[in-house]
Amino acid sequence: MVTLQDYESKVENAWCPGCGNHQILVAVKQALVELNLPPEKICFVSGIGQAPKLPHYTRGNLFNGLHGRTLPAASGIKLAIHELTVIGIDGDGGAYGEGIQHLLAAARRNLDMTYLVHNNQVYGLTKGQASPTSEAGTITKTTPLGSIEPLNPLLLALASDVSFLARGFSGEPEHLAGLIKAAVTHKGFALIDILQNCV
Repeated sequence: MVTLQDYESKVENAWCPGCGNHQILVAVKQALVELNLPPEKICFVSGIGQAPKLPHYTRGNLFNGLHGRTLPAASGIKLAIHELTVIGIDGDGGAYGEGIQHLLAAARRNLDMTYLVHNNQVYGLTKGQASPTSEAGTITKTTPLGSIEPLNPLLLALASDVSFLARGFSGEPEHLAGLIKAAVTHKGFALIDILQNCV
């Protein structure tokens, strides 16, 4: 029987106090325990940024690669080792900015893997630049006149014929854990856009 203790990491957490990433981590661990998946059957794949640090704060196999290149690595891992549960972790910048072309390809390809995108609508790690999902009019250092035309990742995923799509909120970890369980057990590509705060 898998327990939360099986997913405890000794790596010191460097996220800001109050960051929504903490609750997303809670939801990921809870979902994997409820699915009775041991860490050795999981492979987390992530890029660069605060969200992609999540795998370091839990246990399981991990491939940490380049910003925006999570999905090509995750696809390769899933094709090479079919029995692994592959979970990609990215922020909105990596997923919907640098990696948007990979998201479109992954949705069409429909490999059996899950992609969790922490969407806080800002590049928080690099001091607050606008991200692809920043609301119209958002004033930042890179958008002093306000950001324009935010990307709607849900509509884009639907247009790409994604086979599983959900949106969760970091402030509701129980609900989010249920979404993650549904995504992991789905046979095909599953995308969860997770709205979160950036303090």
